Amino acid sequence: MPPSDGSPPAADTLQDEPQTRVGRMLKLVFSSLVRSVDSRMQPLELTAMQWEPLLLLSWGRADTVAALARECDMDCGAMTRMLDRLEQKQLLQRQRSGSDRRVVHLTLTDKGREAAAAIPPVIRDELSRHLQDFSEAETGLLVSMLDRMLRNGRDIDRGGDSP
Repeated sequence: MPPSDGSPPAADTLQDEPQTRVGRMLKLVFSSLVRSVDSRMQPLELTAMQWEPLLLLSWGRADTVAALARECDMDCGAMTRMLDRLEQKQLLQRQRSGSDRRVVHLTLTDKGREAAAAIPPVIRDELSRHLQDFSEAETGLLVSMLDRMLRNGRDIDRGGDSP
C-alpha cells in the first residue's frame, strides 16, 4: 500500500531483491523434489526423514548415530527417534561399541539394503523430471553455479569474509 502522504512506495523491498528471489526459488525447487520423491517412497513406507539416512548408511557415509545426525543436519535426539522407527521396520540394527558405550553403530539389515537400493533410481527419475527441458549445457551450468554457492557457504561457515 502506498504511503498516505503521497510519496512513492519504497522501491527496495526485500521480496524484490534478486538474492531473495534466488533463495525462495531454491527452497521451492527443493520442496518440490522432496514431495515428488516422498510420494514415490510411499510403497516402501519411507518418508524423506527416513530414506535419506538409509541411503547414507548404504553409501558408507556414516555408521554411527552421531555421524548420521551430522550428515542429515539433525540433532542426535531427533535422529535417535527416527532410527527407532527404522529399527521397528526392521531396516537397520544398532549395536553399542565395545570400546565406547556412548557410541552406537548402525548397520542395514537385508531388508534395509533392499530398500536403500530402490532409492537412487527414484531420485534420478525425479531429478530428470525436474530438469526435463534443460539442455546438457544448462544442467552443467546449473550444477556449476550451485557448486559455487556451496563453496561460498563453506567459506562463510569457516569464518570467511562477510559481505
